[in-house]
Amino acid sequence: MGEPSVWSTARLPVPDADAVDVDVNGMELSCAVPDGSGAEPPGATPFGLLAASLSACTAMSVRTFLQRWHVDPGAVSVRVGVLDTVPPMLDRHVTVDGQVRTDLREQLARVIDSTPVTVLLRDAVTIRTALHTGGR
Repeated sequence: MGEPSVWSTARLPVPDADAVDVDVNGMELSCAVPDGSGAEPPGATPFGLLAASLSACTAMSVRTFLQRWHVDPGAVSVRVGVLDTVPPMLDRHVTVDGQVRTDLREQLARVIDSTPVTVLLRDAVTIRTALHTGGR
């Protein structure tokens, strides 16, 4: 087995630290440690990073799919929120500024539901998705 192509390292510098030092493929960032109150602290958090992974993967997959069909997507925006339900649920809103034909919109919805990060998460967490496209 070879070396991983993607890696992340998290380090708590001291036992009572309120942030974790995270390194993702050489990019460093700080991840806030929730305080146990149930409220998300400001900045990147574990659930925030999970939402970021889903939103980034979705945006790239949407753009790639539309470009393959020679559709100018315009701006693509994906907002993923973590709903405080039991168990937590991810609420994903995908907005494509460009016009997308009805038949391609249906295919695009299937692509969104099969992005790599979606596939990894969907058996563990509910992902509710809304798709909005221009010209509708």
